[in-house]
Amino acid sequence: MFPCCSTRLWRYALLWGTISTGQSLAQVVVNEIMPVPPTAEPEWIELFNFSDTTVDLTNWWIADLQTAVSLPPLVIPPQGYAILTRDTAALREARYIPENAFLVELKLPTLNNTSDAILLRRSDSVLVDSLFYSMRWGKKAISLERRQATLPAWSADNLVPCQAPAGATPGEVNSITPVPNDYCLLELAMFSPLAFRLVVLNNGTAPQTSAVAILWVDVDRDHHFSPTEIRHRLDIPALAPMQRWEATVAAEILWGDIPAGWYEVRAAISLTGDVRWWNDTVYRRFYRSATLPNIRVNEILYNPPAEGAEFVELINVGDDTLVLEGWKLHDWRPTGADTLVIRTALRVPPGGFVVIAWDSAVMRPYPWLSAHRGVYIGSSSLILNNDADAVVVRDPNDVVVDSVYYFASWHDPALRGTRRGISLEKLHPLLPSTDASSWSSCGAPEGATPGKTNSIAVPLPLRGSLTASPNPFRLSEAERRYCVIAYEIPFPKALVTVRIFNEEGILLRTVTQARFSAAQSHVVWDGRTDRGELLPPGLYVIALEAVDTETSRTYGAKSSLVVTY
Repeated sequence: MFPCCSTRLWRYALLWGTISTGQSLAQVVVNEIMPVPPTAEPEWIELFNFSDTTVDLTNWWIADLQTAVSLPPLVIPPQGYAILTRDTAALREARYIPENAFLVELKLPTLNNTSDAILLRRSDSVLVDSLFYSMRWGKKAISLERRQATLPAWSADNLVPCQAPAGATPGEVNSITPVPNDYCLLELAMFSPLAFRLVVLNNGTAPQTSAVAILWVDVDRDHHFSPTEIRHRLDIPALAPMQRWEATVAAEILWGDIPAGWYEVRAAISLTGDVRWWNDTVYRRFYRSATLPNIRVNEILYNPPAEGAEFVELINVGDDTLVLEGWKLHDWRPTGADTLVIRTALRVPPGGFVVIAWDSAVMRPYPWLSAHRGVYIGSSSLILNNDADAVVVRDPNDVVVDSVYYFASWHDPALRGTRRGISLEKLHPLLPSTDASSWSSCGAPEGATPGKTNSIAVPLPLRGSLTASPNPFRLSEAERRYCVIAYEIPFPKALVTVRIFNEEGILLRTVTQARFSAAQSHVVWDGRTDRGELLPPGLYVIALEAVDTETSRTYGAKSSLVVTY
């Protein structure tokens, strides 16, 4: 019978290391254990003969702190493995076991799910090896592996969770045991929208002089990385054991001319003799930010009706369908609680609308939203202020795609009474979001048009030096209407003034005065004079004057506009 002592004495011996001196006798060690296996897999213990001679383990003892079991006839060759378990059939069903590994069925002591010790003794009770584990070092359904067979396994320094994708390596070299050829890809990350970082470690015991890092992008999104999708190759310099190497790759090298959106990226290291493919290949999902973002803020309801809720409407002004997964919306305080993150693969076709809200009550005043696919109701404590606030849209890389700081004064001054339930609409999606003249009050009976064309929408003029749209400009006492005046000037930056004159040359309205402008831009006019009166029908002149901010040179242009009723 196995000579036993009390559990307290065993724990005392383990604590003070009095039984670890048997390591000097070891040719066979407890090399890998599965104390908390996944469902349908039995517990098991792997023994490894790291010596150059055959070892006969017949009638040896395997024990934990409670019980001991005698081993059946078992001979392990040099560098050979034996796996001990209660159910060999179940283990073969759950795991790949190499043919040259011995699989032994016996009444294995039950391994504790918290901590325990495993002892290997010869038939004469001499201690050969011992291992102590704590599941604080490990993970459920992942084996604990010995890093170095020749070192004691009493702490997390030499007993580590398996790193192989299968979660265990019974009958094989442990995934954490150093081998001569082993390059590890530690990191593939996008540390800004403009660059990726690659970190490689020579995790082997031998110096290396030649290796290549290869990067793919799954351009066609078929979850397969073909040779034509290789975007970049990097020669890795000579690395000594445990030496790291970092490289930066410009994002445009990987992205090229592919459209904005989510893509799978694969990075792999090619090193002769490296069989640990699981640590030299990395798959990541990254967002390719648009060079010219195609999402615009198109409508804002910050003061909803009593039965409704706040919302922000976005529109896709590009030619490609966009997936807004991971996009963010926040006000002037970009805190975690006030930031709404789109968690689903919300698709927006060209010209399509997305209505973003943080309260399902947004659906009540607008019955057509129930059939609209572009509604996202997220979780956020975001509250838009009624006097003034910011609305900021960011892509998954935190690039600001569009932003607007609105004011209550942007509502139509002719609007009488309360503005509750009336949204701010953009006259055209391509107008500058930060310009007050791009926005005005919704004119629809419902007070807002989420998911629809804005009630005050106007077409943009055709490109030219100075044009207006619509022209003729049809005014109405009953409805608010707007005219977009587009211009192109020969200066990259200038101070622009736009005025409206009648046929006699009398100034009626200064639409904008010394406004800082780019070479191409727009202004919006509501058909009124400086005194707020609607112009009568007739022919009018739009006059533009631009002063170059660099040279003070001037440029002028005129265009005619017909006003009707």
